[in-house]
Amino acid sequence: MTVAALRKKHPRFVYRGYNWKIEDDSLRVVFDFLLEPDIVFQPKIIFSPLTQKQLAQIDLQQLENWIFHLGLIELFSYWKTAASPEIIIQAGELNPDQCSWWQEVLIDSMGEFFYTNQIDFRPTNFVKFINKTEIKNIPDKKELLPKETNSSSYLIPVGGGKDSGLLLNLLDEAGLTYDILLSFPQSPAAQNLASKSLAKKVFTIERIFDPQLFALNKAGYLNGHTPFSARLAFESSLLAFLAGHNQILVANEFSANEGNVPYKGTIVNHQYSKTFDFENKFRKYVSEFINKPENNNPEYLSILRPLTELQIAGLFAQAKQFHATFRSCNRGQQQNIWCCECPKCLFVFTVLYPFLTEQELIGPIFPENLFAKESMVKEANALMGRDANKPFECVGTHEETQAAFFLSIKKFQKLHPNQKLPIVLDKVWKDNLQNIPDLEKTAKQLLCFWNNQHNLNEKLTKIIQTAAQQLCEDSKDLT
Repeated sequence: MTVAALRKKHPRFVYRGYNWKIEDDSLRVVFDFLLEPDIVFQPKIIFSPLTQKQLAQIDLQQLENWIFHLGLIELFSYWKTAASPEIIIQAGELNPDQCSWWQEVLIDSMGEFFYTNQIDFRPTNFVKFINKTEIKNIPDKKELLPKETNSSSYLIPVGGGKDSGLLLNLLDEAGLTYDILLSFPQSPAAQNLASKSLAKKVFTIERIFDPQLFALNKAGYLNGHTPFSARLAFESSLLAFLAGHNQILVANEFSANEGNVPYKGTIVNHQYSKTFDFENKFRKYVSEFINKPENNNPEYLSILRPLTELQIAGLFAQAKQFHATFRSCNRGQQQNIWCCECPKCLFVFTVLYPFLTEQELIGPIFPENLFAKESMVKEANALMGRDANKPFECVGTHEETQAAFFLSIKKFQKLHPNQKLPIVLDKVWKDNLQNIPDLEKTAKQLLCFWNNQHNLNEKLTKIIQTAAQQLCEDSKDLT
């Protein structure tokens, strides 16, 4: 079925409502979506552990508002089946500014979905959020028991990759107390990283898809990428609000700001909801439309925002307790393996190679030498910007990848002065890098980079800046 036919058949997507309850030490939320005329979705999200006692003295209006907003980001996964022209909001109230914000976030964060399905999102009537709510009468507060306080100021959403591993290592070395948030379905690597950290407590979010979503995918309805990090921002903020955390620290870096491919007059960015632009828009929106000054209002920010992927790799190389357990490969995520075929695997292998011995990298982390695989030449070209599209993966900028390959070539030649470069490094040098000026200077700049556009306070800035400065000093021999 064509996009036009689906939009005609299903002209309205309705967010009809939600319900929540505390049961078995969990907050259980069910959303009610309707893809008109007759397809109902009822996905569920379970937050654990949370008790009735923790909810005492919680502002129920703000809790309801958070849950309502969680449904707004959750609906992206179901709206995309038909890309309905109208999104009708009945579950809560959105003013015109909020409707505009959500419309903008949907367009910006669903770019990969539009590109993959060749959807033209530019017409002004492509999609519109329309508020048709009946206001609920919700009491201000629930006044039963003294509220529990949380001695951990920080909530850390943990994935399975090197960024999460570095964040945990930095907090452990600084002696900060924190809790971890794992989102299920989740990779085994995330659980393994959490188990090796010094976290005080582990919270979980279980997301249960409505099975009709998969049935529609098989029936020819639309499918594609949705903004995981945007959803995580709302989920983690709701949990932090309930559990009493002051800050949610994520591991999004400067490099996430680079897009993947031009499309319909804009730049599609697979990582849009990891960008500084989204981080600031989210913080501003929450401050204006969800937070109340008198309540606990957790702050969402990225602690790795000042750094590049190359610096993150250099710092993560020192966190050896996580090397055997981290996994960045999306294809092998659920099997807890590196597929050793995708651009993500090659990128991580390349940025780590300059900072680890071959004995540390090949065997303990990757099962094989990816530089020796001819099939990886194509992926290397895409990572460096030689193809029209940057891979739809969470990888570094073209410039960072070029610098990482340059440093890898230098290291290999130093270790093996009488050997020919492996096929990937040989092709990368002959076809790309030998024609790029000042690579050594670029590599030095990236290893000593500092991005001042971040939301870190003085305490967190000092932690990251100290680590970055030490890496800069230690990396002088690499270039």
